[in-house]
Amino acid sequence: MRQTMTLAALAIGSSWSVQAAQAQVAVGGSIGTTGGSIEAQTQITPTIQLRGGYNYFEYGVDDTYDDIAYDGDLDLTTWGAFVDFRPFSNSFIVTAGAYFGDKGLKLSATPTQNVEIGNQTFTPAQVGTLKAEASLEDTAPFVGVGWDTTFQGSGPGMGFKFIVGAMFTGSPDVSMTSTGGTLSSDSNFQAQLAIEEQNLQDDIDDYEIYPVVQAGLTWSF
Repeated sequence: MRQTMTLAALAIGSSWSVQAAQAQVAVGGSIGTTGGSIEAQTQITPTIQLRGGYNYFEYGVDDTYDDIAYDGDLDLTTWGAFVDFRPFSNSFIVTAGAYFGDKGLKLSATPTQNVEIGNQTFTPAQVGTLKAEASLEDTAPFVGVGWDTTFQGSGPGMGFKFIVGAMFTGSPDVSMTSTGGTLSSDSNFQAQLAIEEQNLQDDIDDYEIYPVVQAGLTWSF
């Protein structure tokens, strides 16, 4: 029995040593709906690899919500961590993980004509400047599929990666303020602003899933 256990331990140790010897690392870059990305990845078994990276994405927004024209920025700059699985031991991957960091939409509007705030109409002087923020969850789960030729050759070299999936950002948490207007501290105006905040919340509540499409190159060592 002791000899059998010793042989089993040697076999397991040998297997781990082979996998460690086969382990590779790679770096890469990609572009897509998450902006520009840089990543590092490692293959821990022939069918499983780990990836981590940084995505920079800021996009200017010019849109109308509840009949008020806003401009601002959408910021999806994040860190990401993922596990890729190769179910057929080839370049096809199923991937899952999460994007981390502050994400959200910042909007600003300075009306030049009368606008309806809540259930009442106000002049530009009364309104001043409207500022709205829609904050997303700090952790956004991700699932996707793709094609990744990294680690699929006989040795170090260039690879190609293409991934499509969904980032689950959750329902945005909206806040709205008004500054510089003659009614900025008026209780009735603040009550109407709260209604307007809820209207904006209702407008963007459906945007809980962000589509992810990425294409890039990698270099394995």
